[in-house]
Amino acid sequence: MNENQNPSEQDILARNNALVSKWFNETASLIESEVQPQRRADVLCASALSVSMNYYNAIVRLLQDGFHMPVKALLRILCELTARLAWCLMAPIDKKKRSEKQISKKIDQWMKYSEMKSLRILEEFRKFAAEEQRADLEEAIEEKRAVLREIHCQQMPRTIQVFNKLPSHWRRRVYPRGYMQFNNAVHIDLTSLSQRLTRDGEMMMVDFDSTESVEELAGYALSFAFSIISLIREYFGWDTSQMEREFHEMNHGELDT
Repeated sequence: MNENQNPSEQDILARNNALVSKWFNETASLIESEVQPQRRADVLCASALSVSMNYYNAIVRLLQDGFHMPVKALLRILCELTARLAWCLMAPIDKKKRSEKQISKKIDQWMKYSEMKSLRILEEFRKFAAEEQRADLEEAIEEKRAVLREIHCQQMPRTIQVFNKLPSHWRRRVYPRGYMQFNNAVHIDLTSLSQRLTRDGEMMMVDFDSTESVEELAGYALSFAFSIISLIREYFGWDTSQMEREFHEMNHGELDT
């Protein structure tokens, strides 16, 4: 391809995917060879790496097939994971205060948030569940309550509040604007549905997908993958300078990182 030509959508996806795969494989190999996952944060990082790559690969497949709205839903999940992982590993801003004990407490707060949310859903469902389901529900509810009794801390803030707890460069990197942009793909409402319909005179046009370009959505996917992998590498004390150079060369400064 001539250097003066704009890359095609498939070229962009192929380039981004090759770079993210390289970062993932390098980091996964380091974890396998150098980490004995005994600390809770080690397990968190290894799991986040694996799960985020699963979502990233699904995003690439969907973009290749032209499904943008489902991609936005997956990007929202990656955005939340990026913010929460950064909150666990990077906050507070003062590095001297980032002890293993403090990170473990953040994990407890995240777990409490998740368990509280799950408990509320189970308790709501119990109100109208069929009689034959009640015994299983009561057992599940009691299990959640038992877990919560062992977590002696406040729960994690809501995701939108987590953004405000992060150092400034991470607030930019996890894209609060993207979090809101992807919201309509997760929570389908009448506004989302009405945006799919347009009129051309007497003719009604139905657009089943969103209008964001492949380049924009792929750029977000690349940025979230970069953020998650670099966070994990920073936590383990591994170099991220080459990753940063490769990211900025690929990104050309088009998205704020």
